[in-house]
Amino acid sequence: MPRIASALAVVVAVVAGCGGSDGDAGALDDGRHYGYVRAVDTSSAPPTISFDAAEFLIGDEADEAAVEDGVIAEGETVPNDYYVRNADIAEVDLPVSDDVVVTRVECDAGCTDGAPGRFEPFAQSFSSPEPSLEDDYRGATSQYWVTVEGGSVVAIDEQYLP
Repeated sequence: MPRIASALAVVVAVVAGCGGSDGDAGALDDGRHYGYVRAVDTSSAPPTISFDAAEFLIGDEADEAAVEDGVIAEGETVPNDYYVRNADIAEVDLPVSDDVVVTRVECDAGCTDGAPGRFEPFAQSFSSPEPSLEDDYRGATSQYWVTVEGGSVVAIDEQYLP
């Protein structure tokens, strides 16, 4: 029986560090995470984002994962050399730091990422039904890198995808 309890404790510890859908702010480890910001709540103090973590894979790793997932056949390559795997669509609610740094994709003569942004218009873009590349912020239609420190979001960086 102690062996089963020990194994269960390990499983619980691993799952707790991987995120979940219970809204626990500590459910996402400190570090940089790729995925989808599904919603922003500016009425809470501090504001929060609902984040769905995914994997951003490139090169051979992207091809292998896409083959495993049945998206492409063995020997094929993924378009544009990247593949997003989102096996678990669970969301976690994360508090946003007062001094969060936001970057966005800017599409004037061409699209580049890393353009300086602001949290307020980023948050407002989640109420826009169909933002486009011409908009400064694309809300839930885009994908992001979120940096968590001390349990709070300190950076939100929009990912450009061709």
